[in-house]
Amino acid sequence: MQARISVIIPCYNAAEFISETIESVLCQTLPAAEILVIDDGSTDRSLDVLSRFGSRIRVISKVNGGPASARNIGISAASGDFIALLDSDDLWVEEKLARQMAVMEACPETALLFSEAWMFREEGGERISLQRIGYTGDPSLRQLLFGDFIPNSTVLLRRECVESIGPLNEKRELIGVEDYEYWMRIARRYRIRGIAEPLAWYRIREGNLMGAGEDIDKGLRLALAALGEIERRAPEIWEDCGVDRGRLHARLHLRAGFAWRRRGEWRRWLEQNLAALGCCAHPRVWRWMIAAALLRRWS
Repeated sequence: MQARISVIIPCYNAAEFISETIESVLCQTLPAAEILVIDDGSTDRSLDVLSRFGSRIRVISKVNGGPASARNIGISAASGDFIALLDSDDLWVEEKLARQMAVMEACPETALLFSEAWMFREEGGERISLQRIGYTGDPSLRQLLFGDFIPNSTVLLRRECVESIGPLNEKRELIGVEDYEYWMRIARRYRIRGIAEPLAWYRIREGNLMGAGEDIDKGLRLALAALGEIERRAPEIWEDCGVDRGRLHARLHLRAGFAWRRRGEWRRWLEQNLAALGCCAHPRVWRWMIAAALLRRWS
């Protein structure tokens, strides 16, 4: 008997994009068993657009609460053996589910499977590919501590993993990284795996929760919030993963400082350098600081 796949799509004011997103699911070579679209209190024409799909999708409406609450409601209502996540403005390639299910069947120990994705923007009705995202070389909790490398719209989860880990965190301060915190929780207990092939398109547009990374302070704040939440749940995580907490936090501040330096914002650059030293004054942090001050590329 073929495993059932439930697709969960949170939707908030996505009337311009949601139709194309749903079509990319309906065009899959391996059809999903159900498509659940959770309208998170949209105030645009999203519900009108969704109504055109009739019985091909199931729409659940709720008051606005953020993407984590929308996904949680969708997961609770889903009946599939596997849960596929998709944002309302992203797209799948036609073989996405087929490629992933082949891996899931061959690797039953894998609880979370993701792939690379293409970042793109749309100009004149054409997709302009920007870069590939997603690190698949050694996906692990330790690697996740250094940054989120899992494109949300490529994730396929086993139902038993979701039921064991529990719901996504709905705290308002985690909106934008609620998925990142969830991946870390999963990776603490289960095997995660990546496919080194772009199976989705991640749209860059005005209004994205994370956008293309232009908001340096927001990106830093959210990364620290996600790490703080996972640390609260598992204080032993640093020792278990062999990661120095202070150095990691210092590196995050130096990354932000490097981004400010590239924009010529020297006061902001200095602030982040001082914040890094406040986290850790190890000689390695000083070497990172010098490299970030002198090199054209640093990470």
